[in-house]
Amino acid sequence: MNSKTIIQFPHPGGEHTAKSGTKWNTSCHKRKYMKVKGSYLKNLSSKPIDDTVYFWGEWEAPSCVTPIVGNTSPLPLNIFEPCYTLPIPKNGANTDPFVFDNQFYYCICKQGHYPALRSLEKGDMILFGSNLKKHFVLDTVFVIKNWLEYEIKDLPKLKSKFNNPFYHVSLEPIINAAQVDVKCIAVDGKSGLCLPVNGDDNDDNKPVLNGKYRIYEALMYPDKDLFGGIFSYAPCLPEPNGRTGFIRPIINNSIISDRLNQGIKIIRNQDVVKVWSEITKSILDEKLNLMIKNELPTICTNLKNQ
Repeated sequence: MNSKTIIQFPHPGGEHTAKSGTKWNTSCHKRKYMKVKGSYLKNLSSKPIDDTVYFWGEWEAPSCVTPIVGNTSPLPLNIFEPCYTLPIPKNGANTDPFVFDNQFYYCICKQGHYPALRSLEKGDMILFGSNLKKHFVLDTVFVIKNWLEYEIKDLPKLKSKFNNPFYHVSLEPIINAAQVDVKCIAVDGKSGLCLPVNGDDNDDNKPVLNGKYRIYEALMYPDKDLFGGIFSYAPCLPEPNGRTGFIRPIINNSIISDRLNQGIKIIRNQDVVKVWSEITKSILDEKLNLMIKNELPTICTNLKNQ
C-alpha cells in the first residue's frame, strides 16, 4: 500500500528583494519568506494551533514587505505579506505550487517537459525545494490526493471550480503565456535523475505546444487518515520566533540528491510513509513547525515600499 513514487523537485532558491517582491514578477522565479495567518502543528501528536506563521514559499504576485534588520543570507532578508493586484501584467509569472488556504495545489511547472509529472498517483509525494550551497533545502511537502486533467484552452472554464487567488495567481498567467518547445531530456533509469540536455529550467513554468497537464490537489491534514497518517505541509515558525526568520531545512536522506539544481529526480517504489516520517522528524528536530493551512491572500490595498 505504501509503495509509491517520490519526486525531488528543485526550483529556484534565490530570495526576492524588497523591491522585486512588491510587484508582479515578470522574470525568473524566486522565493519569499512570508507572513500569514494560519494553523500549524508543534509536533505530530499536537492539535492544530491558530496563529501568525512564517514560512518559505513561492508568491509571484505583489506583497507588502518589511526588511529584517541584521539578517544575512541564508536567513531571510525580508518578510513578505502576500496579496495580488488585477489585471495581471503581461508576462506575469505564475505561483506554483500554491500553498495557501486549506487546499494546496500544483498545476504546471515542469509538467510539459517531464512526462512523469503528468502521471503521478494518489499517495505519491513531491518534495519542493532548492539547491543551496550543494544541499537540497525544503520548502513544501506535497502529498497527492487527487487531480484534474486540463489543456490550456480549458483554463477560463475552470474559474468557478477554484478560489479566486489560485485562479488569478496560478492559472490565469498560464493562459496567455508563450508556448515553448518540449526540451530534450536525459533520463537515467538507475538513479532516477531527469535533466535537460541543453539549457536550463527558466521556462519550465510555461506551457509546451499541444500539452496536457494536471492540477494536483494536495492531501491535507484533515485527510491524514486516508494514507497512513501523512499530509502536506510547509516548515514554519509562529509568532514571535518567526519574525527573525529561519534557514530552510536541509534534507539529508539517502534518496535525495544534494547536487540536483534543475530537472527532477524520480524515486520509485518507496515506502512513502517511512520517508515522509523521516523527513518530517528531521524538520521537527530543527525546532521548526508544520504549517497545515492559512488564510487566502486578498487584493492589495496598502502596498508598502512599492
